[in-house]
Amino acid sequence: VRWVSRAVMALSLVACGGTFTGATLSEQVTNWATSSGLSASVSELQGDIRRIDAVADHPASIKTDCVVLVTDALTANGNLPSPDQALTSLLSHAYAVAGDAGHDCVAGAGAGVTALDRSARERITAHRDLIRAMARFDAVTTG
Repeated sequence: VRWVSRAVMALSLVACGGTFTGATLSEQVTNWATSSGLSASVSELQGDIRRIDAVADHPASIKTDCVVLVTDALTANGNLPSPDQALTSLLSHAYAVAGDAGHDCVAGAGAGVTALDRSARERITAHRDLIRAMARFDAVTTG
């Protein structure tokens, strides 16, 4: 299942090329972020991760939150690529890991402790990678 979501994300990334408005990279990234809803997407994913972390001790009750994380990761990935290759790479990886975390979380919701442990590690990685992506966004748009 994991390789399927990564394949879909990769195909989406390749298929979504295009031109970006703005004279500078900073303007292009800013305009792309506004039109794609980058801030809202990142906030939704961070919120999904926090909700799952808050109820991780109750695997039977988190399945819906896990599915939402997968859906939000796929939706966010659909807004790529960005005008900045480094930002696209960071976001793509963060979205893929978040999707993996959601899939493993769903698998673990049926008392699959190993899958839940893997999901917890992936959620940490996704959270970290989203922070790195936003730092890249800030560097491009303010520098």
